[in-house]
Amino acid sequence: MITFKPFSGRLRRAVFSMGILLTFACGPGFFDENEFLSFFMPESSNAQPQDRLYFFTPQLYDYTQAMAQEGNDTLIADDNMEAWASYVGRKVPIAAVGQALYETDEQLTNPFVAALQRDHSSALDYLRLAHAANKASAGGDQWNPEPADTTQLTQLLNQVRAAYSVVTDPFLKERYAFQAVKLADQLGNYDQCQALYDQLVTPLPRKTFISDWALCRHAGATLSNQDTARAIYEFAQVFDRCPSRRHEAEASLRIHGIRFTSKALALAQTDREKAAVYAICAIQPKQDALPLLKEIVKLTPKNPLVELIMAREINRNEYFFLSEQNPIYPYDESSKQDSLAFENRKQTSMTYADQLREFAMEAATNEQLNNPAFWYTAAAYVAYLSKDYGASQAALDKAAQASTANADLKKQMALQRMLLLAAQTETITPETESTLIGYLEAFGNTENFRFNNAFVTVCQQFARKYADGGGKYTGGGWLSGCSRSKSGLGNDAAVAKSFLLTMLTSSELNKSGAYVNINTDQLVIEDTSSAATVQQVVSFAQKPDLSDFDKRLLKLTGFDGNYLNTLLGRRLLAGHRYAEAAKAFSTVADTVWHNEPFTSYFGQNPFELLPTKRQTAGPNPYTPLQFAQRMAQLQKQVAQLTGDEAAKAYYELGCGAYNLSWYGNAWVLIKRSWSSAELFTSLYRTNKPNELDQRGRWLMNDSYYSTAPAKAFFDQALKNARQPELAAKACFMAARCEQNELAVHMAIEEVKRGYADFDEKQQAALTQKLRREQYGRYFSKLETDYKQTQFQAEMLRECATYADYVAH
Repeated sequence: MITFKPFSGRLRRAVFSMGILLTFACGPGFFDENEFLSFFMPESSNAQPQDRLYFFTPQLYDYTQAMAQEGNDTLIADDNMEAWASYVGRKVPIAAVGQALYETDEQLTNPFVAALQRDHSSALDYLRLAHAANKASAGGDQWNPEPADTTQLTQLLNQVRAAYSVVTDPFLKERYAFQAVKLADQLGNYDQCQALYDQLVTPLPRKTFISDWALCRHAGATLSNQDTARAIYEFAQVFDRCPSRRHEAEASLRIHGIRFTSKALALAQTDREKAAVYAICAIQPKQDALPLLKEIVKLTPKNPLVELIMAREINRNEYFFLSEQNPIYPYDESSKQDSLAFENRKQTSMTYADQLREFAMEAATNEQLNNPAFWYTAAAYVAYLSKDYGASQAALDKAAQASTANADLKKQMALQRMLLLAAQTETITPETESTLIGYLEAFGNTENFRFNNAFVTVCQQFARKYADGGGKYTGGGWLSGCSRSKSGLGNDAAVAKSFLLTMLTSSELNKSGAYVNINTDQLVIEDTSSAATVQQVVSFAQKPDLSDFDKRLLKLTGFDGNYLNTLLGRRLLAGHRYAEAAKAFSTVADTVWHNEPFTSYFGQNPFELLPTKRQTAGPNPYTPLQFAQRMAQLQKQVAQLTGDEAAKAYYELGCGAYNLSWYGNAWVLIKRSWSSAELFTSLYRTNKPNELDQRGRWLMNDSYYSTAPAKAFFDQALKNARQPELAAKACFMAARCEQNELAVHMAIEEVKRGYADFDEKQQAALTQKLRREQYGRYFSKLETDYKQTQFQAEMLRECATYADYVAH
């Protein structure tokens, strides 16, 4: 016997909690560094590969670049390795240099170390000292930190200073100077760190990137000594001219939340130094960078960060536009919509967007920037965000006329044309469809999450246009608008196209490589689509005169007759329209029924419903088609039967209808997925009281959960039965359906009250009350009218729920 609770309260909470965790694991989190709702690719800019870290994301930067490098075990040659290789005359493999520098391989088997020992013994002495310094420095990780050996570091600092004073080799002298500055910084002696830089590095007649490494340490000491303006200036110079310390210099400001100050600018001597200050500050998060960007353009228009900073500003601000533009924005905006700060920022973004667009249009004609294609594209996109589609189209046309070798920029232009097509289309024509399908084929099933965002959004917009003639989206179910169009567009073909485009938004059909996306769920769309809608899709797919667009759209979905007719049969069975379902199933190839998922989930006899836990249904001799045909046959025959014959037919119908529910063994004939927690998770999709009440009413009326059709059949069996044992059995099965209704009612109550505050004692009390007052009609009848039957006595022994009812 399946009792009212499908599983215990404690287990239910555990399963539900796991379901919540799994749901959250698919949403935005700390690991989603680079994916959010966005249509503008920063790759459209001329950003250098090493600067892609500074692409905007809700996690501040695109750390996937850095993580990819960290996860790469291949040793990549850097400036220091190249410098050492040149020092020995490139007589050894670069990998051997890297091993000696970073893996402390000082054995003579290493050809680089052997070359040093043979020709540059003083350099080998330096290398050993540098390894000793690294070993004495703090290390480990945040879970297993290793403190620095300050005694050893102090001794090494003295050795470094002594070696600096006697070495004459410029290559080694600069490195000893760096080591001295570094060791003083690691010892926390910031004044000494600054002094050693002035004494040892500044006088060097020839400086390389190693001196900038030292300057980065000096800047850190300056910041520690509270001279923020000078620290900004010094970090900016490292950021500008030393690629191997660029990220460290920028992160040193970001980690402390340091922003631009004119005092730092006053320390700069040249336009390049001033631009460096603006640049390092412009890529800091949580600020408007356009004023700084304008200054960079004035000072150094060829600065490679100019376009990247513009792209950052676009990405940073589209967040506030697209949160409303797309109804399934992946972040929970409900709290933010009520936030005054969010509303104020959104209003500010609108004004700021006008400034960005104006700047982009000016930059497009700036010959010193010399990339009008990017700037017109940027201006067009900002205009699109502001819903100024005419201006967006005009700017995009100018972008197309400008030449560019950037393949990503060309894709960005095409993506924006697709977005504009969806935004500007009021009446769908064959020409519109011809253009649309090319875009859908180009941007579907992509690894780029921005392409996926645009693809899904455009499919949604056109699906709504087909459904209601281009009217505004009003919410509701996945295809709530797919009945008929007030403007006349909603004919059968339009409804079918709307359905197919909606299906293309699902993650199952549009197999995006994006980790976080705005895709829908194909199974949810299937389960919430009406049989009438699916019938229109089937009819559409079978038309002999399909247009080129129609054929290509169907090809994109991958749907064939087997899939569509199986879905139609499922939707008809969900409405317990057995004869129509059998007709739909009859057009499905028989091989479908002998493959997954039916071989795994349709293995028990769907006409057996056994009352005790110790019994199980026998093997299934029916295919889905044969099941539907048998149900249709019984439904037709029962009207001609009376007495026990009618009761038996009704009882068999009740078993079949029951097994089509969430509680039965033939649920796969209604849906393609099943979860023990779905009754609760379907309620927890919303926390708004009015939506929860609406969803609760929907669940109470959904026969998949309430088993109302089965209860009606069992009730008819009870009324027609002449044999007491048969009547008692039918009565008990009707009671079982009644307990399912109680289960749904209690699930709704638990969600409304909050399961943390609705303890098991309260649940038990409410369950007894509801069972006696609303959901005990058939239990009561079984107890009073069939008290002398053998079946009733067996149920008292086997069914805890019934025994508990009788006891109370």
